[in-house]
Amino acid sequence: MAEALGLASSVITVIDLSAKVASWCSEYYTNVKNARDDIERLQREAEGLKATLERVQSLCDGPNGVKLQESQSLCEAIKDCKKQLDQLETKLEPRTTNKLMSRYGMRALRWPLKSKEVDGIMKKLGNCKNNISFSLQVDQEVQILNIHQKIVLDKLPSADNAEFDSHGEEHNARCYQGTRVELLRQIDTWASNRGSERIFWLNGMAGTGKSTISRTVAQTFADKGDLGASFFFKRGEGDRGHAGMFITTIATQLIQKLPSLAP
Repeated sequence: MAEALGLASSVITVIDLSAKVASWCSEYYTNVKNARDDIERLQREAEGLKATLERVQSLCDGPNGVKLQESQSLCEAIKDCKKQLDQLETKLEPRTTNKLMSRYGMRALRWPLKSKEVDGIMKKLGNCKNNISFSLQVDQEVQILNIHQKIVLDKLPSADNAEFDSHGEEHNARCYQGTRVELLRQIDTWASNRGSERIFWLNGMAGTGKSTISRTVAQTFADKGDLGASFFFKRGEGDRGHAGMFITTIATQLIQKLPSLAP
């Protein structure tokens, strides 16, 4: 929340800066006869940037404001915008001596920028505005995608406690250190080799440790970031007692880990 407030505060600061720049341009336009075209287009650019920033402020104040803190590109765009406006405001502040200002007032103003300088500043401010707009567009598209994925996940029936580290499985046994070493090595070799068979069939009589080995393997792969999904059957325990939700449960876990898999 603090980061979101930090972003909102930064946006307000930059809005104030853009307003000051536009105000200085207005003063120069009124009191300086030369370079009025440059002054006018720079003022328009500052005002356009201010309007874009006010849109960001509105989003920060809205229900999704906290989510904007996750947009690193937006934060960087705002930061760069502040830098450009700070430099521009410094250039626009009157350098006329106090004596001249006290005698002639604003009539003593001299436009401090050459036309080529204005061109460069216009390009930088335009880039700032475009980067902010692009970041907002990406953020909105991500939110839409997240909503779509949530709708997809809500439609997929999933068996409770089927994952190896679920509440129903997390306290069940794993292999002790130094046991089942050769078998675990074989499974690791199978998983690491792209040319391996699609299925590693672990079989044996009830009570010989198949589930314990499977949990150990799942934990090992999860620790390495290699586990996609897991489903532990349990006879007589609801949806884990049959394969009716096996595919949809695996699909749900895969989408949660790799959202791009969602249709």
